[in-house]
Amino acid sequence: MKTSSIITGLLIILTSSLVKVNAQSFDDPAVKILPTTQKGIVKVHFAYGADQKVNVRFFNEDGQLYSDEVKGSFPNGFSKKYDIRKMNGENLWIEITCEAMSVTYKLVRSEGRDEYVPFLENSTYNHVLVAKKS
Repeated sequence: MKTSSIITGLLIILTSSLVKVNAQSFDDPAVKILPTTQKGIVKVHFAYGADQKVNVRFFNEDGQLYSDEVKGSFPNGFSKKYDIRKMNGENLWIEITCEAMSVTYKLVRSEGRDEYVPFLENSTYNHVLVAKKS
């Protein structure tokens, strides 16, 4: 009896932790800003399948610095490197948008280094609404 209670308790704990891990992964967008081995170069990793254009825009406190329109069909997503060494500002923002979503990362310059650390600021999903005709 005691052994079965312990096993049941462990199964409940294991199941609840798995549910929590899966719930956290749904909130985290599959668009990442990855560091590279080259200073001042960041990689945008877009892990969604896309058949439409994807816009990548860089901003600082004063406004837009650079814009890139990635066109094509990407059934498995894409990765693309960007050189941000010439972009001025202590803080930079990267906004990645497509028809289905928009994600914004803030890039904060590391103290004493020529590197930026990405922080997710906003993610918005544009789901298509379907109405039933009555």
